[in-house]
Amino acid sequence: MRRNSTYPNYIKLSLFALFLVFLQIFSNTFLFMPTFVGVFFTYIIINIGKEEKFPYIVLCFLYLSFYELNKGFFLFSYVVLFIIYYYLFDERIRNNFKCKNCIIFLYIIVAYIGYFFINSLFAYILNKQFPSFSFEYIYYIAFDFIVSIFIFRGRLEN
Repeated sequence: MRRNSTYPNYIKLSLFALFLVFLQIFSNTFLFMPTFVGVFFTYIIINIGKEEKFPYIVLCFLYLSFYELNKGFFLFSYVVLFIIYYYLFDERIRNNFKCKNCIIFLYIIVAYIGYFFINSLFAYILNKQFPSFSFEYIYYIAFDFIVSIFIFRGRLEN
């Protein structure tokens, strides 16, 4: 007898996509709600080599791209930041740091500060107005770090 059911992976993927849409809506509506950019950037770096996580990584990149469009930053800056960071620095940092929480904190710092520098570089090259770095980013970094510690505990491999 054949079993008639849906695949739970598609349901989880659809719920994750719906969560990302609502997160983007709420972060635009409420000023002090963090966008969790550091959490998604950390998720991408930790799971980049895992084939079963590929659809979630694509959704995270789409979320980050939509964040860039919505906030007025340069499109695909996170993709450029990820490529630069992952291929130039990630292996060295994982080999030199043994503190996993420190590595997670560094990922979040790169997600915010590195992103600011990438956008500043693009603004300089294209002769546009430079982005401003406000103190709410410090709040976002701290909040993302606390959330990332709970989410990625035990998932970071050296």
